[in-house]
Amino acid sequence: MKKELPKAYEPKKYEDEIYEKWEKSGFFNPDKLNLPKDAKTYSIVLPPPNVTGTLHMGHAAMLAIEDILIRYHRMKGYRTLWVPGTDHAAIATQTKVEKILKEEGTDRHKLGREKFLKRVEKFAQQSHDTIVNQVKKMGASCDWSREAYTLDETRHKAVYSVFKLMYEDGLIYRGKRIVNWCPRCHSVLADDEVEYKEKKGKLYWLKYGPFVLATARPETKLGDTAVAVHPDDKRYKKMVGKKYMIPGVLGEFEITVVADKSVDPDFGSGAIKVTPAHSFIDNEIAAWHGIGMKQIINEDGKMMDNCGKYAGMTTLEARVEVVKDMDKMGLIDHIEEDYIHNISI
Repeated sequence: MKKELPKAYEPKKYEDEIYEKWEKSGFFNPDKLNLPKDAKTYSIVLPPPNVTGTLHMGHAAMLAIEDILIRYHRMKGYRTLWVPGTDHAAIATQTKVEKILKEEGTDRHKLGREKFLKRVEKFAQQSHDTIVNQVKKMGASCDWSREAYTLDETRHKAVYSVFKLMYEDGLIYRGKRIVNWCPRCHSVLADDEVEYKEKKGKLYWLKYGPFVLATARPETKLGDTAVAVHPDDKRYKKMVGKKYMIPGVLGEFEITVVADKSVDPDFGSGAIKVTPAHSFIDNEIAAWHGIGMKQIINEDGKMMDNCGKYAGMTTLEARVEVVKDMDKMGLIDHIEEDYIHNISI
């Protein structure tokens, strides 16, 4: 019987049906295949796409490459497994939902915690369904009986169990540490969730007792506990280990001079102020040299009660006022107007 082939191939007419047959056959599940007991194992965990939207061409390329590897090893007689899944994406998903709420004229605070969580869950589920459909449209031979989600009960228990075991084995400990913090979301951000941008701004050169130091954030002087210099810098050799009283906008405060190899002796005066509670680098210096820290900025991004008249101000508001007061006291050496900063956004 003759059958005329269509002039143009229409995948929608055929491929969904083919994929459905593949799934029903159990061909993607190695447990359902008649394999020798000594068959070699080959497995891939699909890097879980974030449930923040839809897949892009990068995902398509990844799926094609992994599917080739999986099908090749399956044909070679390996016990082959491709585990699919999606990632909750944390702050990225929350931000997406908050943008939608903004367009609707509301926000998470007006909704309340419970309703907001339901909106996030609904959005994540819709994105998940779209992503799974896209993966199947690509013909990816994943074992969907093993599909995972980074917030499902199995993964949730696994993470907590591993943390508990690591703590009991002395491999991790609980302590204070500098983190990326979003004052708007009131949440910690992973390093790869923080974006940086170069921006022109001011660099303030401060008269700092026997030093002249450069800083982009003069308001953080309220939390300084040390000055660091390079151990090979001859200019400061005799100062290392000594304590100095430094004049400040809230009165004098004591700092210790430490020698640390992380300091660039060729930048500025070769000496840096150390604010352990509000800088990753400064925190490492303080921890290494046993220097205490003083927190001056709260979770809302505002100056704390220990900041005197600057308490309650945002960091930017405090910067303006602190610079004014420093200038009146003769503590500003000079200001560079067009300094390029690499700032988090």
